[in-house]
Amino acid sequence: MESKYSEYVKDALKKCFEKIRGMDEHSLHERVAINPFGDQTFMVDRIAEEVVFETTRFFFKDATLVSEESGLVEIGGGGPPLIIVDPVDGSVNASRGYPGYSCSIGVAEGEHLGDLVCSGVVNLLTGDLYLAEKNRGAFLNGRRIRVSNVKRIEEALISVDLNVRGRLPGYVSRVSSIIEKARHVRSLGSDALEICLVASGAADAFLDLRGFLRSLDFAAAFLIVKEAGGVVLDGEAEDLNVKLVPVSKSRVVAACSRSLGEEIIRAFRSNT
Repeated sequence: MESKYSEYVKDALKKCFEKIRGMDEHSLHERVAINPFGDQTFMVDRIAEEVVFETTRFFFKDATLVSEESGLVEIGGGGPPLIIVDPVDGSVNASRGYPGYSCSIGVAEGEHLGDLVCSGVVNLLTGDLYLAEKNRGAFLNGRRIRVSNVKRIEEALISVDLNVRGRLPGYVSRVSSIIEKARHVRSLGSDALEICLVASGAADAFLDLRGFLRSLDFAAAFLIVKEAGGVVLDGEAEDLNVKLVPVSKSRVVAACSRSLGEEIIRAFRSNT
């Protein structure tokens, strides 16, 4: 039987997809504010967030939301549950017409990444919906998914976030050995979606070793790749378990196997 959390996540994400699919081009491009984390908020972010908030109020009398656009918002007497929302991951892509953006929702019963119990990510262009519940597995459009069995960089399709904007001089050179060694390299500009591609086996690893990525950016996808049999490591090759509240930042490597994740981190650390 489907849990209330799963029903909520699916309903909210499907509504976001339908709402954004119906937006006109001008609204997708419009900038409206600066969010609490210093990033631009586009109209597409605001509309997606409103859909998630409305759905949350329908399903829960009390909850606490942590959103990239509005920060911490309490419903009723506050949570638990703690609901982690990235209304549009890849909003710059959406505003420019670059085809790679998603919406993600994670539901946690505590303040750490390991407290996540249900999560989902929807591809806002295709409607493909990734869903996971703790100890119940991961699914894409209702079909169970598993990570690949690749163990070495030379065999791997690796997704890399290289969006440094001059803030990390030398970063690209530090990941260059991984890029040159990998069998294939990709970069979509939607980290949550790229982590989910690891969960489905379409990619073998995703790495963001900049240290910029916020917990609300990867929380939902974290549970999906874990439930699909993958690993998520920090910059020290330890299992990732950061704080959700307050929002924290971390280096992230999501991989189909621990041996592949550890090899990626060793290669990065050797290029200091």
